[in-house]
Amino acid sequence: MDIIPGTALAVILQHWSWVLSLVSAYFYSLLLNQFSNHWLVELARTFDFAPLEQACASYHHQSGPGAAVVHTTPRLVRALLVKYLFNLSLRQLEEMLKRDLLLRWFVGYGLFQQPPDHTTLERFEQWVIANHPRLFFDEVLRQIDRDCPQDHLRPQIVDSYAMLARAAKVSLIPLLRDTVRQLLRKLQQVAPERHALVLSELNLPALFGEENEKDDYFLTSDEREARLQAVVNQALRCRRLLTEQLAASPLLPPERLALVQEWLANLSKILGDEVTIKPLNSANPEEVEVKERPTGKKGSYRLASANDPEATYRDHGKNKPAELAYNVSVMATPQFIREIQADTGAQPDPVALPEMLATQKEQHHVLPPKAIGDMAYGNGKTRAQVEKVSDYQCQVVAGLPSYDKRTDRFTPYDFTLSADGSALICPNGITSHRRYRSPAGEGDDFRFTAALCQGCPFWQQCRDSKSKPDSHRMVFVSDYRPQVEAAREYNKTDDFKKDMKLRPLIERVIYNLTNIHSGRRASRTGKRNADFQARMNATAFNLRQWMRLCQRRVLSQG
Repeated sequence: MDIIPGTALAVILQHWSWVLSLVSAYFYSLLLNQFSNHWLVELARTFDFAPLEQACASYHHQSGPGAAVVHTTPRLVRALLVKYLFNLSLRQLEEMLKRDLLLRWFVGYGLFQQPPDHTTLERFEQWVIANHPRLFFDEVLRQIDRDCPQDHLRPQIVDSYAMLARAAKVSLIPLLRDTVRQLLRKLQQVAPERHALVLSELNLPALFGEENEKDDYFLTSDEREARLQAVVNQALRCRRLLTEQLAASPLLPPERLALVQEWLANLSKILGDEVTIKPLNSANPEEVEVKERPTGKKGSYRLASANDPEATYRDHGKNKPAELAYNVSVMATPQFIREIQADTGAQPDPVALPEMLATQKEQHHVLPPKAIGDMAYGNGKTRAQVEKVSDYQCQVVAGLPSYDKRTDRFTPYDFTLSADGSALICPNGITSHRRYRSPAGEGDDFRFTAALCQGCPFWQQCRDSKSKPDSHRMVFVSDYRPQVEAAREYNKTDDFKKDMKLRPLIERVIYNLTNIHSGRRASRTGKRNADFQARMNATAFNLRQWMRLCQRRVLSQG
């Protein structure tokens, strides 16, 4: 006897998809009943996905004309969020969606439906990076602000961390060779005929090395110098030939020309930063003497990899080695991350602070009353920039980096500047009107001549012990002196001490980003990708914080 009568079986088969949907819905109801307090279930109830879905509605991928969309935008939006919420790679995400039923339910796939593979997920993520790099972060923060309207009124703490680049540091000769290869590849893509002409004029074995040549590591210093000389000579020749070809030929479309010009600029920067080039024959510009610059005498923002030229050396001292990285700056309240951005590793920390405040003002129309940081953010220029970008709504709270150092000599801040800035009065009451624009900094130099200082009782405190009796004293007065003086007064108050007690809280945020959300290493090359990764990590942090807050609120009310 059949377990299911033939007629009933025919009806079931006829409505098989409906039966599977019914089974899936019933199973998920049991699952949600069991995990009703899970934070992912709370997120599905609390967060409004509609703005994300509407912004990404124009995305679709078809396997052919008229093919139906298999993986809808709402599902892909949730899948991308899951990737960062659980710190997964794309392949791990694909696997988790197949075997974790709660994640499958959250993303929107039925029990018997096939979730997307990693290539589909990668395609969607790249589209989001290109079209809506801030979408997830800004929308999550907007909804948090509606639920927690006081958070944006709190002081924010600022700091930075290194995101190591997805590229290996290489020595100078391989770096030059890799850069020239990239340059020639770009030229071949945009202008194959010009590529062939340039290639025919180069000594390729000298440029790229002979087959089976000895590795640089095993060369003597003389052999390495000779190889560097040959490589730089050919790199200079390649740059000259390519520049001539582009100038003499019909104009390329701007977007194609930009690809070549970008790598020409990279090559020129490496040559300028890493080596000195001395002409030997005025009649032949290619006859040059090449010497590698010594450590400490090389350029700033140095490129270290042709694989990721936007990453540069991040050197933050403290006996730490310089790292090929991106410098990620974070602004956060004690509860949520309010802004985050990735810059090239060599960029100093304070540069990002005014930019992040301007972004907050543009995206969310709010500014914090205070930005609290360490001494790196306390210089006068950064304070002035913050005042300007915030219309004096935001105050920088930080130690003064150099003005408070102990010294036996009078510092510029021991001198009094007149109200109109035209005169400077020394501690002995002598006034100097000799003011010159400083060639070395943003400010003025005031000169106190020997005649003005003759017989001064503070001579030893004011001048160096090696100063001659007829020498003059130059006093530099910064353009940002008012900001520094205001900070010196504020830093003596109890409010400053109270503010600085908040500063260590940023370390917990950075620990979460770098250790829980794998923000220590870039998953892709390029600044745009590093910036998106940092922002999505911050999005995941904010969502988890928000869900904890919601669950604590429910417990307190229950």
